[in-house]
Amino acid sequence: MGIQLNIRWDLSPSDYDAGTDASQSRWSQAFRHLLTAKNRVAKRYNVGRSPDPYRPGDLVRYRLNLSSSKARDISAKMLLRWSKPVRIARKAGPNVVMLADPDTGVIVRRAHVSQLRPAYN
Repeated sequence: MGIQLNIRWDLSPSDYDAGTDASQSRWSQAFRHLLTAKNRVAKRYNVGRSPDPYRPGDLVRYRLNLSSSKARDISAKMLLRWSKPVRIARKAGPNVVMLADPDTGVIVRRAHVSQLRPAYN
């Protein structure tokens, strides 16, 4: 099947030259239906979501990736699962933050907010 999809989702009634009032009202109605459908899907998708509670300057811990090693005689179940406290330097995206050492301010790593938890002293 050689179907080419040239779909443009940001439709608006002003983008089309309508010769008659009927075609203009039809495009306006189609545009309204697309917007309501988009809002309905977004509402259903975002039901269980909550905004991340972390802000730049907060003290957090990040989850460590543990791995056992027979050669080095290390068992993952005996290792710490969370890092030492680090400070959020800045947001790198909607769900990604840059973490810095609280003493020096040097960026340590980048982490997703699902891998963070608050650090209490």
